[in-house]
Amino acid sequence: MTDRLGADGLPGVPGYSEQMLQKDPRFGQGAVWRWLSEADLLDQRGEAQAESVLVSNSHRVWQLLREMPVGLVLYDADFNVVYQNRASEHMTGFGADEAVGRSPVGLWILPDQVVNLDHTLLRMRTERISLHGRGVQLRRDGHVAWVQWYTTPLFEGDTFIGYLGTHTDISEELRAHTAVRAAKQQVDLLVDAAVDIAMLQLSPLGRAQSWNRNAQALFGLHALDVLGQDMAQVLALPTHWPALLAGAAGGERMEFEGWLPRQPVGRFWGNLLLYPQTDETNTVVAVVLVARDLSDRRLAEQKIRDSEALLSAIVSTTSDAILGLDAQACVVFSNPAAQRIFGRSAGQLLGLALADVLPHADLPGLIGAGRTLSGKRVDGATLHLEASASETRVNGDILVTLTARDVTERVESEQALRHYREQLSALSRQLMEAEQQTNRRLAQLLHDQLGQTLTTLRISVDALRAQLPPSATPAIDKSWTRVSGMIDRGMREVRQVLVELRPPLLQEHGLGVALDNEIQAEAANHSAVALRLHIPPAMADRRWNPEVEYAVFMVAREAIANALCHARCHSLTVGIEPLGSLGLRLLVQDDGIGLGPIGQALKPGHLGLVGMRERSQAIGAHLSARSADNERGTIIELSYSP
Repeated sequence: MTDRLGADGLPGVPGYSEQMLQKDPRFGQGAVWRWLSEADLLDQRGEAQAESVLVSNSHRVWQLLREMPVGLVLYDADFNVVYQNRASEHMTGFGADEAVGRSPVGLWILPDQVVNLDHTLLRMRTERISLHGRGVQLRRDGHVAWVQWYTTPLFEGDTFIGYLGTHTDISEELRAHTAVRAAKQQVDLLVDAAVDIAMLQLSPLGRAQSWNRNAQALFGLHALDVLGQDMAQVLALPTHWPALLAGAAGGERMEFEGWLPRQPVGRFWGNLLLYPQTDETNTVVAVVLVARDLSDRRLAEQKIRDSEALLSAIVSTTSDAILGLDAQACVVFSNPAAQRIFGRSAGQLLGLALADVLPHADLPGLIGAGRTLSGKRVDGATLHLEASASETRVNGDILVTLTARDVTERVESEQALRHYREQLSALSRQLMEAEQQTNRRLAQLLHDQLGQTLTTLRISVDALRAQLPPSATPAIDKSWTRVSGMIDRGMREVRQVLVELRPPLLQEHGLGVALDNEIQAEAANHSAVALRLHIPPAMADRRWNPEVEYAVFMVAREAIANALCHARCHSLTVGIEPLGSLGLRLLVQDDGIGLGPIGQALKPGHLGLVGMRERSQAIGAHLSARSADNERGTIIELSYSP
């Protein structure tokens, strides 16, 4: 049988199988004793004494076989299981009723682990030799274990009657051995791979007994130059080296950190640890020296110190208030800007709750987001802050950093600007109302006075001419015609001014009809420009507040006039579209020379745009003026949403 055969334990049999074995002529008590003798499981004794012991103590023998800790299996001449003890049953997981009469191959010995089984069994029988080895066996539950097995052939005189096999589970032993070997390899690799760490062995007097490549790289010296030499002389170690060595030789753990030499010229910041190595009598027989290169760590620590100094300088000189808060939202740190902004010293802020510093601050809402907070300084002055917070952990404790910028002046300026805009909007509304009232008054005066005067003048002139005799000369007729034409022209101009001051269609029929009339009137005077009006059918008859309609109409009229007078355009489009449920958007777009940059379009002197913007602000609308995408053409957009 090869080294793979018998890789696992062998199952046992219950008591009735033991009785059958005792009755089987091939497996009588004397035969069992001889098997055990050949397997070296019991002391070698004489045949007569063994048979006497077995006859009188057969039950004890079977109990011994049954309970022995080594797995034991008896096979017949065909290598089928005849008996297995309890240890074998436990190791294989097969009971007697399942294993007896069957070959172990396929049960706990894997078929692919048996090489030339028949040849091996034949060799054991013919040469009367035993085989042993190690291998794997498969338990019934699928568990794989390593076993140490031993198999020997059994003979009754010259007659071969079977095999005796033993097997022992050595999985834990192999695992432990493997773990120890792996740990040693890891230690060796670790010591060898860490080029900034050298582990050496010194005599109690300080002479080098070992030297590896790490030490060579660390100190710059070869083993031939160091072994057997005094380390203090070889390395020119610090002056207190004798005290370090004496302490380690006396059984203490010694440590040093500082500059160490590196040959031929140079040095590094290193750490030395000296450990006493003792024997079984606790006598120091050697000193273990562990040397580490800490230059990178020292450099990193110096960089950290420099960064901390820089950060401290930034925090101290920044104009923003910085507060460090603990998990209870109490101040644990404050910078000078915080002390200045809140009007409290560092000692007064330390330990103070955030609610006492900023009563209306919602700390969870500030984390990861910016908020504008209002409060009071200690002197009672109003304070406006733009604050945000971030949360981190320092040594396992929560630390919240609150950053606040004093924006009191900006907020007050914005409030003042908003107030001025509100006043300007109110003033614009008042001016627009005054304009409408003035326009209505002028229109009424022109209609009731100048219009009536011109009408009366026309009637009077016609009546006077009718009473006079026919003109004596053509010059007199021409004069009468000129006077009549001047009166008609004055009446037309009055009507035109009345339309401009008080568009009758706007009041009577709404914005859509008034814009359509305006487009048609301008189209008649500018035949070279294609004027178009786009109004959705649903908005054609829609009405808004008279102030809104008047402002939108006047903005549209001003935009149309500007485009026709200055844009040198070929087409002009006016459109109205819905904005929300109650609002509207006015668009006036041409294909002319464009506005150029918005900043130039809104410079002082562009009074048309200023007037349109004031009218828009008066009704709470937003006005924008921009050039088209190709930098040609102008788009005037008014957006009104109540």
